[in-house]
Amino acid sequence: MMHLLDRYVLRRHLYSLALSGIALWSIAIVVDLIENIDTFIDHEAELSQIVRYYVYRSPYWIVLTLPITTLLGTLFSLTGLARRSEITAAKAAGISLHRLLAPLYLFALLFAGAAYLFTDVIVPPATFRYNSTRDEIRSYRRADGSRRQVLLQDVKGQFIFARSYDHTRRRAHDVTWERTDGQQTLERAVGRQLQWRSSAAGERWWLVDGHYHSLDGDHAVTTPFDSLVLSQLTLLPADLARQQRQPEEMNYAQLEKYIERARSNGEDVTRHLVDLNLKVSFPFTCVVIFCLGAPLAANARRSGRANAFGLGVLICFVFYSCVKAGEALGWNGVLGPWLGAWLANVVFGLLSIIYLRRTHT
Repeated sequence: MMHLLDRYVLRRHLYSLALSGIALWSIAIVVDLIENIDTFIDHEAELSQIVRYYVYRSPYWIVLTLPITTLLGTLFSLTGLARRSEITAAKAAGISLHRLLAPLYLFALLFAGAAYLFTDVIVPPATFRYNSTRDEIRSYRRADGSRRQVLLQDVKGQFIFARSYDHTRRRAHDVTWERTDGQQTLERAVGRQLQWRSSAAGERWWLVDGHYHSLDGDHAVTTPFDSLVLSQLTLLPADLARQQRQPEEMNYAQLEKYIERARSNGEDVTRHLVDLNLKVSFPFTCVVIFCLGAPLAANARRSGRANAFGLGVLICFVFYSCVKAGEALGWNGVLGPWLGAWLANVVFGLLSIIYLRRTHT
């Protein structure tokens, strides 16, 4: 009997959760299409580009709306049970509220774990391809990997700037290479082209037709050259072809490695540390939000779907505000990176515990 009841409650919850997720995903697409329809028309975007644009953007929207999807699904399913007096009937049969919600608590934990894997495995590459497709539509970058306005950082304080890069020929134009030590530039080379060549020492970048500047304090020595090998440069043609990956385009391991590399170069990595912790904390908001919304909805008497939706929007508005506040405080060093990323979960988790203890079971 209890097994059948568990399956029934879980089935109702999954149904409401799926409807909420599909509705929010559809709203996100419609809103984005309204905002970008002029861009698609002005740049004569092809239908295949628009389809790829929304396919690659969808994983990000799914993760972004996880808290409100979880809360609305919880409110809709449990207020439905309460409205039909099914929860009252279960209590009359000697089944406590917490026992009734037990399969949903377990599901929330499993759902949070799946959300983390989705965030770490699916979202970063999809976001990278979304940004590439968006730039392709706006003519910032061609589909073959060629780009304009390339700025990349390499190891040992090296920087490369190029006005354009032709990935087919593996050749960049109007290039500046610099090697720095903190805020001080040690050497700079400016050339007409940067070419990827094969030699006895292997494949290397060669700067063609330019000037080399050796900088030592106030003294500078300039030497012209026909070709200059940049032997310290570790960037590959594929690195110039693709965009510099942003934190949201990296998974946890990649971002952690990027932070270690940036820290070794003397960069401030506070913002990246907050982003790293958010990759773990945000998926687990599903558990916190469910623990807050489940007893609230289960003890409702005659609230309809409209009331449930309004309550869900209000709670999620406060929750998202708390997430952004924690992120901003973490970025600015007011809170530690871990606490800034987990602030919303900590605050709402405490509220959930207090409400669960006071809930009539």
